[in-house]
This record gives sequence, structure tokens and C-alpha cells, in this order.
Amino acid sequence: MTHSTTLAATERTALQRLLDPRSIAIVGASTDPAKRGHQAIRALQESGYGYPVYPVNPNAAEILGLEVVSSIDRLPPGVDVALVAVPGAAVPRVLRECGAAGIAGAVVLANGFREIGAAGEPLEAELAAAIAESGVRVIGPNTSGLANVSAGANLVGLQGIPSGPVSVVTQSGNMLLSLVNDIDTVRGPGLHTYVGLGNQADVRYDECLTELAAQPSCGAVAVHSEGIVDGRAFLTAAARATAATPVVMLRGGRSAAGQRTALSHTGSVAGSDAVATAVLAQAGVELVQRSDELAVVAGALATTGPVLPGRRVAVLSDGGGHATLAVDALTARGIELADLSERTRAALRALLGPAASVVDPVDVAGATDSDPAVFAAAIEILTADPAVGLVLVVGLFGGYHRRFGAALEEIENYTVRRILDIRAEHGTPLVVQSCYAGAPIANHDTLRTSGVPVLASIDHAVRIVAALDRRRLRLETSGQRSPLTLPAPAAPVTPRAGVLDEPTGRALLADHGIAVGPWALASTAEDVASAVAEFGGPCAVKVVSPQVVHKSEAGGVRLDVVAENAADQARAIIGDVRRAVPEAHIDGMIVTPMAPRGVELLVGATRDPIFGPVVAFGSGGVLVEALADVTFRAAPFTELEAHEMIRETIASRLLDGYRHLPAVDRDALARFLVRIGDLVAVHPEIAELDLNPVVASGAGIVPVDVRIVIAPEERQS
Repeated sequence: MTHSTTLAATERTALQRLLDPRSIAIVGASTDPAKRGHQAIRALQESGYGYPVYPVNPNAAEILGLEVVSSIDRLPPGVDVALVAVPGAAVPRVLRECGAAGIAGAVVLANGFREIGAAGEPLEAELAAAIAESGVRVIGPNTSGLANVSAGANLVGLQGIPSGPVSVVTQSGNMLLSLVNDIDTVRGPGLHTYVGLGNQADVRYDECLTELAAQPSCGAVAVHSEGIVDGRAFLTAAARATAATPVVMLRGGRSAAGQRTALSHTGSVAGSDAVATAVLAQAGVELVQRSDELAVVAGALATTGPVLPGRRVAVLSDGGGHATLAVDALTARGIELADLSERTRAALRALLGPAASVVDPVDVAGATDSDPAVFAAAIEILTADPAVGLVLVVGLFGGYHRRFGAALEEIENYTVRRILDIRAEHGTPLVVQSCYAGAPIANHDTLRTSGVPVLASIDHAVRIVAALDRRRLRLETSGQRSPLTLPAPAAPVTPRAGVLDEPTGRALLADHGIAVGPWALASTAEDVASAVAEFGGPCAVKVVSPQVVHKSEAGGVRLDVVAENAADQARAIIGDVRRAVPEAHIDGMIVTPMAPRGVELLVGATRDPIFGPVVAFGSGGVLVEALADVTFRAAPFTELEAHEMIRETIASRLLDGYRHLPAVDRDALARFLVRIGDLVAVHPEIAELDLNPVVASGAGIVPVDVRIVIAPEERQS
């Protein structure tokens, strides 16, 4: 191992050197084959690592044929990475020595830090101080290691990791084992770089995502997470990375146990998983729900192009059962089938005969049993149709020689070569599901190595198609999406924590271009009567008091108040509130014209502890908790993203003139949501914002109630 480095250390950042090391020191190298400091050297040798490896041990002269360095300060200058295989208590000292020696990064294997609870916190704090003082970038502690598979830099110790285009970031070494086994099972693309972050004492998910996605030989990044330290940094990294490189994520710890108690309706329906799912998808992350989908989906996105822009999916099957299952699964995932042209249907009819189905899904009806080459002709017809952006083949494809006779193998091999030529000509991606995908079949392997996924499972095949279709949409609209970076904060609304009085809240909305409709603040019952008379129609009257958060429950609201009874209604409000909340200080009453007939919506915002400001939208009024029809976007966001947000809800079905309701201007509603997002993005002191209901009618988007909660100063970050 005497290969010289190809880039000077100064030409790469410390993190780049850590993830792609051109020299490695094994601190804690051992002559004992049972110890990690010995196994790491052997793993590097067996993986074909071609750069210098320096065992560091004060009590040995040679390990596995390598000359041993007695101490860190005797290493040559500019070593990229130290694998630190020493007990936890020695780690801070070792990191300081690494920093003094100019080592860029360290992989810290030891445990006994904060993962064991309070007993490990002092050592974790000492570790943090050593990282800050040394300047060494650290993966871990409590990590399974690092493996740059393409370079043979195997600091995990697991042999047989298949090399390929998928990089992986996780906290769990067992996930690496699962991924390798899943890749072997489906014969999928292998791994490029694996990073086991462990405790994330230094290097975080977002940093790895940015670096790995930028590597030219990385086709996709697969992420498994049980906890992200800085969720907003991850969102911005993902939004940037997915512009060029797909990101697939499997999340652990998705329960709603972390849901916080909130004063607002928004908080009561804002489960941690719902927020995370929505905002990660907003950033372009392809979320998978099952552990066996991570390798499958990431491998396909790394090697297969997305559905062609503006087009849909064609299904080609050699059996009705498979076709039905595939279409059911596609429909359940919202994937539209292509509307084949009359010319395409006529060509398919001429090719396949009268028994075949020539509408999507296309069923060859036995036409391929004796001549599998018909598949190639059918695919050529389909890919020539301008409506078709991907072809999903389901059934027995590639295994006809096993089902009907060995003589068909040569024809199937020819068919695969022809199909690949057709794909190259039209650029249309293909996905294949075959009952024989689990068998070692040469033509299947030819497809796989050429970027065509071949799966035994219809569910896996459809899951891939769904990911490729979302990838199409992401690329088509990339210029219309938010980078998810937070703007510089504006001057705080108020230094006081708690619920803003409604007049102040309404004024704040108006200052940010958010229409709140006509309203007046009345100090006395007589002022209420004057305001109602001036509005010239039935009004809502609501108490203004810092001690009355839920006005209706305290008797602080009257609806359909008219000039003739306004003063009496105002006095009744004051009496009811004083009986319900004796300590209440009444600052006055808000008077607003009754909202027009329309769709009642919830618009709100929370400050998520992981992802920062998020806006909520869904069905409003009394049905908020009953329906839990709400979705989220991280703020700030764009009008395109607001429209997508609207379409995700049940409330969306009511906006186009449902039954007796007036149609709602979706563009106006989208602009309203964007402005709410802009408001909470520049005001980190806003902990919660709740507009429920917002009555939408035509172009009018009118908040009926305005509730804004200001966080204590120590939480405004």
C-alpha cells in the first residue's frame, strides 16, 4: 500500500477527505486478530484499498506486513483519516493529538457517551470540547464506521459490500447489513459510500447529504434516520441535493409521542410524523415506509431515468392477473396510465391479434408464448407514443425459456438487446417485474447492468414507478420551489411572551399584506353599537382579554349581532366573561361583519422543534379535530408548493363550487398561504399562529379568528 495521493490535502475540505480518504491511520492498531484495530487493517487489505495505511501502536513493530508508527505525532503530515479504535475515555486526548498532527477527520468507534444516558454525558461534553479545539471532523462516536466502497476504504469491517452508485447515511450498523442483504436478494445496484453517523457529535446528516450527492459517481443517497439534529439544515441540503441527485429516506421513531401540547387548533393536529413527512417530501426526499424498500427504490433512482416530462405510464403484461394487480397498485399511488393514441392501439392490434387488450394496460394475450421477441415490438410501439413516459412490463418476461422451453433463451437474449436499443433511441425508462426475477437469468442481469430494474415483486416494481414519477415532477418544477433557507429575522412583534391580543394580531397580518377583512375595536357597549351600525349588517362581536384564550367557552362571542341589540349583546358578553373568568381584564371588543357563505378552512403555523416554522392547512371550523384534515409545508414556500398543499387535503374538494358552496379562487388562497409562510419565517418569536376558521369565498379569503402565540425569548431560535 504505497499508492500516493492524487490530490493534495489542501485541495479538498476536511469533510471531503474524511469521506474519501487517500491515507488512513489506525489509532489503536493491534496484533490481536480479535480486536477491531487488527480487523480494520485486514479489511482495508482485503477490500483493495490502494492508498497508505499507517498502524499506530507504541508496542508493536509490524502488523499484517505494515510498519507500525509508535505515536500519532510520528505520522507523516497530512493524513486524511484516523480510525480511532481506543476506549472512550482516551478518545478526547487522541483527537487533540490528531488535530496537532494535521489529520483531517476521525472515525470514533467507542461507545459510552450520551447514548448510555446521564452517565455518558460528561464524556460526551469532553469529546465536544476536543472536537472544537482540534478542528478534526468526527464521525461518531458509537459508530459502525465508514466505507468508501468504490475506493476500498472499508472502515466498517464487513466484507462483500457490493460496489455501485448508492451512497448511504445512517446511524445503525444493522441497517448496512439489511441493505447489503436486500441488494443481494434483488440483485440491485451496490453501494458507493456508507457513513454510520452514530451519536452525531460532529458530522451531521445534512453535511453528508451535501457531500455525497455532489460526488459524480453517486447516483442516489439512501438515508436511514432515527433523529436529525438540525432538521432545517437537512431540508435545505435535501432541496439543493435533489435538484441533481435523488434522495431516498426511511425514518425510524415516527410515532406521535413527541407531539407537543399547544394552545391552538393547529398544535392539536400537528403530529411530529405528519410534519416530518410533509416537509421532507417538500424538500424532494422520496420517503419509503418499509425497510425492504430503501435499497430497491434508491437503487432504481440511481440507475434509471425518471418518467419522461409531461407523460404517463404504460403497462405491458402477458397475463390479466398481473396487469390488474399492477394497475390497482399504480392507481392507489396516484399514478396515471397513458391514454394511448388510436394509431398506437391499431399497431398493437396488428401485432398482438384480436384477443389482446390494446388499451392501457396492454395484455399480449398469449402472443409472446412462442415468440418473446414480440415484447420488443410492443415496447417499440408504446415508446413511440407521445403519451408514454415509462413502460412497466409485468409477468414472465425473461423467463420464457424456463416456462416454455430452453430453445427460447436465445430469442429472449436477443429481445433484451433489442429493447435496450429501443430505450436508447426513445429515452423511455423501463421497469420489469418477472416471476423469474429471483433466478440467476443472464438476460435479467443484462437489463439490470443497463439501468433497467428487474423485480420479482409487483409492489416493489410499482413503488419504483411511483418514485420515478415523482422524480419527473420534481425536475419539471425545480425552478418553482423554495430553497427552504430562512430569511433574516425581522424586528420582534413584542418582547412579551404569551397570546397576542387579537387587534395586535390583525394589525400584524395586515402589515404583511394578509387581508383580514373590515373590523373595529370597541371600548364600550355603545361603541359596539356604533360599529355595528356603521358596518350596516349583522356582525360578530368578540371579547378582547389576555386572560380569555378560548372566547366561545367563556361566553365572549356573539354572532349575527344587529344595531338594534348590539349594546345589549355587548353588555351580555362582559357579564358572561366576568362570571367565567373573574380575573379577566377586558380591553374591549372586536366587531367584524359576519363572514360570507363559503368554505371554512384552517390556516395556521407552528414552530416545529426540528424543522422550524411550518404552515398548516386543511378543513377548518368545528371539524378541525374530528377530521384531522391537515397538511404542512416548511416556510417560506412558493405558490406552486401552496397549490400542492391545497390539493393534498379533503378541503380541496370543496373549493370548486361543491353543491351550494361558492367556488374559491385557488390562486388567491395559495397567495394567502405563502404570505402566512413569509410572516412566520421572518418572525421566529411566533410560536403558533391559528386562523380558524378562514372563510374562503370567491377571491375573498377572510380569517374569522386570529390567534398568535409569542414564545419566551429563550425559545426564539
